[in-house]
Amino acid sequence: MTLLDGHTKWVLFLSTGADAADYRHILDLAFGLLCLEAGGIPISDIYIYVDGKDRSNIENILKYGSNSALTIKESNDFFADQAANTHENLVMFVTGHGGLLGIDGAVPITPYKLLNCIKSSPTLERAIVYLGQCFAGNFNYIGAGKKTDPKGVSDPDVIFIGATNLHESLSCSTQETFVSGATVPWAANLFLLHAFKWFSNPVDVDGDGRLTIIDSYKYAGVQSNFVSKNVKANVLANSVDLQEKWIVARAAYNKNPDLSMQVAMEAAYTNYQSQLALLYVHQECWILNAIPAQQIELK
Repeated sequence: MTLLDGHTKWVLFLSTGADAADYRHILDLAFGLLCLEAGGIPISDIYIYVDGKDRSNIENILKYGSNSALTIKESNDFFADQAANTHENLVMFVTGHGGLLGIDGAVPITPYKLLNCIKSSPTLERAIVYLGQCFAGNFNYIGAGKKTDPKGVSDPDVIFIGATNLHESLSCSTQETFVSGATVPWAANLFLLHAFKWFSNPVDVDGDGRLTIIDSYKYAGVQSNFVSKNVKANVLANSVDLQEKWIVARAAYNKNPDLSMQVAMEAAYTNYQSQLALLYVHQECWILNAIPAQQIELK
């Protein structure tokens, strides 16, 4: 049984502890919606959970990705819905912010909370969760594999796929064409961008004649790392000019230490430092529970 043939719930998920989710994160999901529908997934099987007080703005952004009527719930609804789950498969894409305690939210979503929710879902046999947020590695090294109790009852296999380990997650400026035909620029989550692209046009990366979840992991990892390398090379080249501007501004301030010179020096340093910081963000994707990922086919 493949994901497209089976009873599969496809989830786009964005939680936040702020009043509004970042525009770029909502656009991540709008692009995901576009790719899932392009891959043959009916809108009736796609469930959207996005936090934020301005519900009409969230819907308007998500409509970039689909002409279908959308039902958009909040992150807490996901946990309530899973308690009454009727699907056998779950494929979930998480974007937004992350930190030491897990996924950003009014109360952070810890690895245990998410795993326990999925493991406790009735009728669920398998789940694949793509984690795009910073420090996604907090969800690694936990008991995601299938377990069978003494009575022979098994819980679902859970596969976690992270964009990054215990580091920030990289976003990069991109432009994609949405349903209106317009090309929209935004700073996209690199790993999720390419994971979504795989689902719209899947590639048999390992050449075994099947389109499996492990193929999506390898595809998104290779593509995002390729882009990341080029971004960092450009950042390093540009940082030479930014360093020179900072040195000139600092010299001007040392010669004439008034407020305007101080502001100019600090602005030049901030620009230089923010570019350098990108060079020290190490993003390497990971997968937990890889054996089932080799066996779960898309179609």
